[in-house]
Amino acid sequence: MKSKEPLVTIITPSYNQGEFIEDTILSVKNQDYSNIEHIIIDGGSQDKTIDILKKYENSYNMHWISEPDGGQSDAINKGFKMARGDIVAWLNSDDCYFDVSSVSHVTKCFEQYPDTDVIYGDAVRINATNEILYIIKNRKFNDEYLKKSCFIVQPAAFFRKKVIANNQLNTELDIAMDYDFWLRINREHKFQYVNIIFAADREHAKRKIRLRRHEMIQESQLLSKTYDKWSKFDKIKNLSSFPFRKIYRIIRIWSFKHTKIKFAFDLKYSDDISLIFN
Repeated sequence: MKSKEPLVTIITPSYNQGEFIEDTILSVKNQDYSNIEHIIIDGGSQDKTIDILKKYENSYNMHWISEPDGGQSDAINKGFKMARGDIVAWLNSDDCYFDVSSVSHVTKCFEQYPDTDVIYGDAVRINATNEILYIIKNRKFNDEYLKKSCFIVQPAAFFRKKVIANNQLNTELDIAMDYDFWLRINREHKFQYVNIIFAADREHAKRKIRLRRHEMIQESQLLSKTYDKWSKFDKIKNLSSFPFRKIYRIIRIWSFKHTKIKFAFDLKYSDDISLIFN
């Protein structure tokens, strides 16, 4: 019998992320929502990634391919073409869903907002050993602000399949492809912020946007100016260095530690509060 629950497709682009991809897989596999397909598009990894994919391929509704591709955007676009779900998202192979109910919450949000095509929420920043460093608190959607800066945390965003019917990622962009995607689909599709932590965004030494931060800023500035000639990107991106931001993070992590969350994988709190300043 066909499930009455909408099918949710999670696409994971992968390349030599054997250190983290098992956490990514478990965060999808352990969801309490039953109607999920997980599509992993690997670019021909040479580390232990393939062994991990084989380990889990028959344990839940996961499908994977491994072949050379044109980079992360190309891999995600392949996944878009394969997606059968009513709701679609992509989850990078070093990121994770936050708790076992993340996908369940998303489907309920789409029911609550039937005229909305994109749902996004909050995330936590984690390190290489799964310690929670701080909460990435998002903001209500604002079209004009999006033209100035990418405030949507990509792994915490989900969209209806119709969004990708005529929209793919720009393969000429290697870092800010998500920002470009949000800007383009915003022309025709409605966004809705919900106050729920959906994902864990991982910070680690080999992270692309960390190693190539200058390129990321250049790509984002170019996109910002393309979609809005009057850009305040330089001013906005410096807000994270303000002292009040650090104080706010201390308050958030203190209150967060006093909640009870059933994590989707092996998350743990950082006892070193100074980590939130990194």
